Amino acid sequence: MPGWMTKWGTAGVTVVALAAVPSCGSAAGAENDDTAAVTTTPPPNPQLLITFDDQEPGPAAGRDIIGEGSAAAEISLLSRNKQKATFVTGHQGGIALRTPPYSGETSGSFSALRIEPEEWLSPGLSDFTFGADIRLDAKSNGTAIDNGDNVMQRGLYADAAQYKIQVDKHHASCVIRGTDGAVVVKSKALLNPSKWYRLTCHRADKTVKLTVQDLETNQPPETLEKTGPIGTLDMIGSEPLSVGAKIGEDGEIIGSSTDQFNGLLDNISYERS
Repeated sequence: MPGWMTKWGTAGVTVVALAAVPSCGSAAGAENDDTAAVTTTPPPNPQLLITFDDQEPGPAAGRDIIGEGSAAAEISLLSRNKQKATFVTGHQGGIALRTPPYSGETSGSFSALRIEPEEWLSPGLSDFTFGADIRLDAKSNGTAIDNGDNVMQRGLYADAAQYKIQVDKHHASCVIRGTDGAVVVKSKALLNPSKWYRLTCHRADKTVKLTVQDLETNQPPETLEKTGPIGTLDMIGSEPLSVGAKIGEDGEIIGSSTDQFNGLLDNISYERS
């Protein structure tokens, strides 16, 4: 086992190298198709794709988490304090990752996925799309330790570049920040904790589009766009991509402000053109 793996105390790690396949562009086309929108099939051919469908229900500690995307990925399950992440039955009979319930205490349980390597997760000036399917708990924030719900994030607030999807106070939002500025898109819709949603964020030049799809209805997705200067997102050597909580430069969950997502996660994807 490599030294860095021991240092970061991962609960499960795997390296998957799949043959690269041509990118089919962003998932924006599927967002305009009502039939495609209500399925649980993620965007085609992303570099990163995690469905958990090879897992069995039960505790997640010690499991290998295997990516199904077109690029090599190192996927590690991290924990802080007692490990409580589990695999459970998800939407339409699939398998989802159940993150720890909200506690609001420093001694509470926190979990996240750490995803590397850096190169293709650094979008630069490229268009890119990322997102996940989620079902949020009714209670998910309230103290400085856990005052938000991070779905996916690379880069921290103080960094020169960042991209993230969050559902703070049950409202989905997307942040894309580069060398020229930041664009933030936020939905006014309140997410129902009893429902599954697909959240997707897409950057195309100076435009950021957030899509919120209720997976349990045939209604068209909510789509919001904002335009502004962004510039390049050069993130080589910065924090890894995190799913479910905030991760720092040391590769660990940030204990002072976890922004732990409390609920179920599935179909995690990232695609850079």
